[in-house]
Amino acid sequence: MQLQVTLNGVPIEGLLHASVVTGNCFSSDSYALTFAMGSSPLSDISFWSSLGSANVEIVPVSQIYPLPRSLISGMIDTVVIDPIMQTVAVEGRDLSSTLIDSYSQQDFVNQTASEVVSNIALFHGLTPVVTPTTSEVGRYYGDGYTRLSLGQFSRLRSDWDLVVQLARENSFDVFVQGRSLFFQPSGSWEGLPAHIALCDVRTIRFEQNLTISANVGARVQSWNSQDMASYAINSAEDGADASLASQPAGIQPFLFSAANFTSQQVADSAGRYASELSRLGIVVHIEMPWDLGLAARTAVLIDETNSQLDAIYRIDTIERHYSSSSGSSQIIRAVPF
Repeated sequence: MQLQVTLNGVPIEGLLHASVVTGNCFSSDSYALTFAMGSSPLSDISFWSSLGSANVEIVPVSQIYPLPRSLISGMIDTVVIDPIMQTVAVEGRDLSSTLIDSYSQQDFVNQTASEVVSNIALFHGLTPVVTPTTSEVGRYYGDGYTRLSLGQFSRLRSDWDLVVQLARENSFDVFVQGRSLFFQPSGSWEGLPAHIALCDVRTIRFEQNLTISANVGARVQSWNSQDMASYAINSAEDGADASLASQPAGIQPFLFSAANFTSQQVADSAGRYASELSRLGIVVHIEMPWDLGLAARTAVLIDETNSQLDAIYRIDTIERHYSSSSGSSQIIRAVPF
């Protein structure tokens, strides 16, 4: 497996090491590259020391996968030059970084979640690939406020924080691939899950967190300025006014808070958070050779342990490593579907 790296569309030679992390954790994908400095004009110390903002794209070159598919595309954040070792290291994130570093002052009055995400994507020069939603999230109230603009430190929230909030409220995934921003339902897959055989991996570990059990719930609370009322609910109980004191002995729910949720939204959020927590009870760590057929959000089947660990898992992160001397490998982190 070889990698082709381009800066602003121009191929760069001398790649020594590469690491590309692709995730589904509401965070940017990232990359780290190390090059051997070479001759002028595209790889000597003058070139790297004068490099300003540049877009990096990493594409695997393989006979097994004849159609090239970009692993990541994003701007450079950091350049580290070592004139003694004659190497240069660059690090960066995918184009979701433009949303993370932006704090726009908009209220999005009378718009649905999908409309808000589409507008933010277009504002940052990204193509929105958005599944439509119906309910309005930026409602105009009689007191002149909108729900999206309320809450402590709301003016310090980045555009990325906002689209992540909307994704979580709708049980959606949000991520950037290339120059497209995707906003789509999570928790399902098409076709058969990819099978991972134990003989095809280098190591596999199942990490069971015994402090996160099926009976540990989530408590969500919110103050609604339109209703002038507070709402709270525990996922393990019925009723919008469930209290911590009424929990069974030994159960300590995880506490979450939000601004201007209705009682139904509080109940929905409690169920969603409880589902997210339950998936953290088992985490699978797999080290294996590169398989470009696997990606974040891919469903994988493990069925050779002859135990309750045999199940369908969802890939949360893939960390791919490349070395010009020792080859390539990938590390997968997956959780139950």
